[in-house]
Amino acid sequence: MRRIPLYVLTILVGLVLAYVFISPFYNGLPSAGVSGQDVTIVPENFEVPDDMDGNSSDTPSPQQETAPPGAQTTPAARQVDPDGFSFAGKENAPLQRIEPRQPLGEIGHASPPPPPPPPVPVDTTARPKLLYRPVATAAGTVEASGYKIAVEGIDVVPPEETCAVDGGSSWPCGMAARTAFRNWLRSRAIECNVPDQPPEALLATQCKLGTMDLATWLVDNGWARTADGTPMAENMKKAAEAKRGIFGSPPPTLPAIGDLPPLEPSGDTPLPSPEPQPAPPAAVPDAPFPAAPQ
Repeated sequence: MRRIPLYVLTILVGLVLAYVFISPFYNGLPSAGVSGQDVTIVPENFEVPDDMDGNSSDTPSPQQETAPPGAQTTPAARQVDPDGFSFAGKENAPLQRIEPRQPLGEIGHASPPPPPPPPVPVDTTARPKLLYRPVATAAGTVEASGYKIAVEGIDVVPPEETCAVDGGSSWPCGMAARTAFRNWLRSRAIECNVPDQPPEALLATQCKLGTMDLATWLVDNGWARTADGTPMAENMKKAAEAKRGIFGSPPPTLPAIGDLPPLEPSGDTPLPSPEPQPAPPAAVPDAPFPAAPQ
């Protein structure tokens, strides 16, 4: 008996498998040209019927009557009643202002915080005392050694105050006054009439830096105001005429970093380390090198 070659058997098995997998799909395909006629594909019409709009009509539309068989038809656009969006005949009443509604909670009734209490004058137990490292919180208020002091005899200029200049613009004169006062103090000790123990309240008292009275310096340089009829009212008038401090224009801008003078070294500030210098070249000896060993 003659044996079938292996490659012939492989080809037959491949043909059988191809027929098994392809024949179901081939039988499901529509056949074209049946009985010599072409198959016409009619698209589905997604137009909303008229009976759903409440206007039922059994009469077919002109597009359906005149459309030839096999032609693609376009659904007719739906007509919208223009009177449905017309505002004619409606009165346009003017706007009326009504009362605001009540807040939803107690937070709506919150009022701004009350102003700080006025400074308390010192009593008869006050005596001159040196206060170290004073810090100016405003042009006229100082904190030092646990005391909170308002310089007596002047009106303190708050840091948030602004001053007007020519042309309608303004500048933060309150911050400039505080900065000038801080730079003048420079954390040096001041002498004030205070009680032995620092209270929590703000004290109104007189202070001096060396022999200069703090109130006099602030008024003379235009960084504080004083009421009319006080001993320093004439000083404030002279500062206003000379346009000093808050009565003048904003101070000039700070110089560039390269224009600042060099800082003087102090005992607390370490000096910068010198830059390393290049090593000098090695000297070449005049004597000849010894002969190489044999």
